[in-house]
Amino acid sequence: MNKLMKIIATIFLSLAMVGHTTFKIVSAQDRPKVMATFYPVYFLASEIAGDKMEVSMLLDANQDAHAYEASAQAAIKVQESDLFIYQDDEMEFFIKDLMSLVDLDTTKVLESTDGIDLLSGDGEEHDHEGEEHDHEGEEHDHEGEEHGHEGHVHEFDPHTWLDPMVYSQQAKNIKEAMIEIDPDNQKVYEENCKALVEKLEALNTEFQTKLKDLENKTIVVQHKAFSYLAQAYGLEQISIGGLFSDQEPSAKQIAEMQKLLAEKQVNKIYVDPAIDSKIAQTVASSTKAELLPLRTLELVSEEEAAAGENYFTLMRKNLEQLLQN
Repeated sequence: MNKLMKIIATIFLSLAMVGHTTFKIVSAQDRPKVMATFYPVYFLASEIAGDKMEVSMLLDANQDAHAYEASAQAAIKVQESDLFIYQDDEMEFFIKDLMSLVDLDTTKVLESTDGIDLLSGDGEEHDHEGEEHDHEGEEHDHEGEEHGHEGHVHEFDPHTWLDPMVYSQQAKNIKEAMIEIDPDNQKVYEENCKALVEKLEALNTEFQTKLKDLENKTIVVQHKAFSYLAQAYGLEQISIGGLFSDQEPSAKQIAEMQKLLAEKQVNKIYVDPAIDSKIAQTVASSTKAELLPLRTLELVSEEEAAAGENYFTLMRKNLEQLLQN
């Protein structure tokens, strides 16, 4: 963020914060305001808060969290919240810039993956656009690492929510943060979190049971977002692209992918309907592979939400597609 933007943001925030003093425990007459960055974090917050908190999402339903850039307007929205929740600074590169504009004495900030062992990214330096990644499946402690936006090192894979049991750990982190700002409703948050974790455990069991005897456990995906799912259920993920949906493979990578598909006799490629599938279509057309939908759940449209789609319904649709592999 350039110097001029910071000056403008400071002016806006100064105006927005008139009347605010220090971080507060919300009174019984008010509903605490919670701001979550994008859908996977928003879903957890909404489920745990119930009707005791006002939960909103910073990004629009069709915005890519990886490509989003901080702004003065976004900072004001965060500052007006009692609790701000994000996934991980590997997912939301904009967090460092955004937090430089926020008074952390008036808004509590939670990184929902705090304390969770994350799968490794690639450990190599890349620019934000057109980056390539390699995933070795190693686990690392998430604390104490520094990340930059430009020339970013993808040390960790942030797509934790695709493993229901890792996702449940994030739910518990969010529950604790909600209790901290609204202790009067501790019992509600604990009960809601317990019910949510039980549903995630049931979903995990369902995936384990149905995928256990899957004959072909090699899945070819366009977007390398399924490492947590693959590790949890004994699958091998082969990706056309990288960790994030804005990464395009080179012509050489596409040629290598075509050869690999032929060697492994794979005839299906999974693509997320929410992102551009032209690259996968190129590979599929040259290998006669069938394209099937597999959602990363990074983007869930307002129309889908209005129709009753949520994390659980979409994950079960993912399971149905995986069973066709």
